[in-house]
Amino acid sequence: MSEVTVDDQPAAEATRAHAVLCHPQDVRNIGTAIRAAANHGLGGLHVVTFDDHDPEDLFHFSAGASDVIELSFHRDLDEALAPFAQVIGTSRRLRDELAAPCWPAAGLIERLSTEGPVAILFGNERTGLSVRELDRCSATVYIPTHERKPSLNLGHAVACIGYELARPRDPAAAGPPATAPESLRAPRKALEGFYGHVEAVSDELSYPPGRNPELFTRRIRRLLDRANPTAQELGMLAGIFSELRRLGRLAGEAGGPPAGEGPPAD
Repeated sequence: MSEVTVDDQPAAEATRAHAVLCHPQDVRNIGTAIRAAANHGLGGLHVVTFDDHDPEDLFHFSAGASDVIELSFHRDLDEALAPFAQVIGTSRRLRDELAAPCWPAAGLIERLSTEGPVAILFGNERTGLSVRELDRCSATVYIPTHERKPSLNLGHAVACIGYELARPRDPAAAGPPATAPESLRAPRKALEGFYGHVEAVSDELSYPPGRNPELFTRRIRRLLDRANPTAQELGMLAGIFSELRRLGRLAGEAGGPPAGEGPPAD
């Protein structure tokens, strides 16, 4: 094996990226994913699972990499994603109109947020990421594979994405300069809380008329994915929905028309 030089080291920005495995089925796949994440210098690997895994198994199947990378286990996906400023999902699934934008794996490093840690979300080996899990992502990325056998082993998928993240960023394709600290995106936990608030208010007020509250919330989610609201802006929006709920309840108590009465929304 040739000697590794400084120029061969993964890009420093790779350490901002963390792999998140969503309900993996096999401890062997977790092990190979840990090894791939460590190989490419990712900042950590986090597993969402209801199972308890023996540290010795993880050490064995990762060829010892479980001792050299940040490793954590979570029962809840939102808990695992809370620390991250940006979440990128991995999926080959055909997209609906409300899906997040889908990028090729090549050039991924140029598309990442310029600030804060980034989560790359990998789905279950058999079923991939569900619609609800993909809704947590501001974008998705796909790895080109042959239609004869399109699915990748979990460890291979982490390795492919890790390779793209470890490549030096192309200055000519770099994103916009970092924003000031006060302009940073609202925390993911606050965003998810807001989306839950929107869906609850939409359901209570039957708004938009003739629309599913979950579908309406997905549209709001995609809008805010593009807008990158600050914590202050998100608080302002949450206040508007709280006021709409209050006014809707007052109208109901006064015997006014239902809050959602009117023509169906476009």
